[in-house]
Amino acid sequence: MWIDTHCHPFAKAFDGEQNEVFDRARKAGVTQFIVVGFDKDSNPKALEIAEIREDCLATLGVHPCDCSDLDEDYLAWIRSEASSNDKVVAIGEMGLDYHHMKFSKEEQAECFRQQIRLANELDLPCIVHSRDAAEDTLKILLEEKAKKVVFHCYSYGLEFGKKVWEQGYYTSFSGVLTYKNAKDIQEAAKHAPDDLILVETDCPYLAPQSIRGKRNEMAYVSEIGEFLAELRGVKPQQLASVLAENYSRFF
Repeated sequence: MWIDTHCHPFAKAFDGEQNEVFDRARKAGVTQFIVVGFDKDSNPKALEIAEIREDCLATLGVHPCDCSDLDEDYLAWIRSEASSNDKVVAIGEMGLDYHHMKFSKEEQAECFRQQIRLANELDLPCIVHSRDAAEDTLKILLEEKAKKVVFHCYSYGLEFGKKVWEQGYYTSFSGVLTYKNAKDIQEAAKHAPDDLILVETDCPYLAPQSIRGKRNEMAYVSEIGEFLAELRGVKPQQLASVLAENYSRFF
């Protein structure tokens, strides 16, 4: 019924019980998973899971907090894997993070641009991480003529959302959507175009309100989906069908 379009089941938080985590997700009605890599350590793990499990696909990329990973050789490795393996369906996560600022804005921008260019070269979508960097993120995407984009874990409001949707870019909503203080994000989620929305857990991070502060799992994408359905005034089954169509179109 549900699809988790952004998860990290290779995380240390799941050591020793990865199979059980997937089993719980399947029992909760989650049928497909996008396993997202973000650095030299996690990308091979994302690939490994996707190759073992029929219900998983993978993405490869370098997070803005790991910019030093993206040298010429590593970009070539991502290009080789993404162009030769049907299980790799997107580049990322990539983007800008002005909250942690482990690298300068200039370093982050260059890392981001290189990956957008690679995605364009391979005709693959971009999985975009953007934190406290809304306008700069969109500016770079437009300058690089990014074709297919999702703002993962969308954390901005309605007005910026309109700019994103105007470009045909997607917004994906995580457990943050369910937080009591997330009114701006809820307003954006309420008005987002039907054909430009996705849901995700970003697990083991960003657990929804019911387990906030605890380890998140893919099973909880159902809670996020049900919350989004109520917010938009539709039945969960109806929203799940729309999200499945969007998933198939995007990936």
